[in-house]
Amino acid sequence: MNYLEQFKYVMCSVISGMLSLFFPIRDFMYAMLIVFGVNYIFGLVAGLKHGEDWNLKKSMVFFYHCCLFFVMSASIFITGYFLHAGEETLGVVKALCGVAIWFYSTNIVRNWRMMLVENTTMWKVAGFVYYVLTLKAIDKVPFLSEYLKSSHVDVDDDKPKFD
Repeated sequence: MNYLEQFKYVMCSVISGMLSLFFPIRDFMYAMLIVFGVNYIFGLVAGLKHGEDWNLKKSMVFFYHCCLFFVMSASIFITGYFLHAGEETLGVVKALCGVAIWFYSTNIVRNWRMMLVENTTMWKVAGFVYYVLTLKAIDKVPFLSEYLKSSHVDVDDDKPKFD
């Protein structure tokens, strides 16, 4: 057996071991891949509809943010695993994914509304969903409305966004 084959076996063993370690958060990561993919597509289509050209730099920033999210989630999970707090860490990763899904969902719905023809029924439906996501949900989360006011986040910005 040559060294290249041995190297392949070692790499496959290490990768499969790491993947089995992340098995409990696998479904969360799949869900986040779907949310990030839908967000990218809706942002791209909304931008193209409004005369914006595809921008490699803007796309790379989006993918950089996605990678940071996955690295942060995996790091939190690994840290909790080695501290023997697997269930609690799984809850933290779940909460982190829930917060990210809410923020990206509002962005997806805003871009969805921008893609539609104004004053049509579907535009009104998208507007209502956006209204519920941005106003009613903020009132239910204790510190979220205060955070959004203090961080200068404008929920009514009409510029398409990938992230």
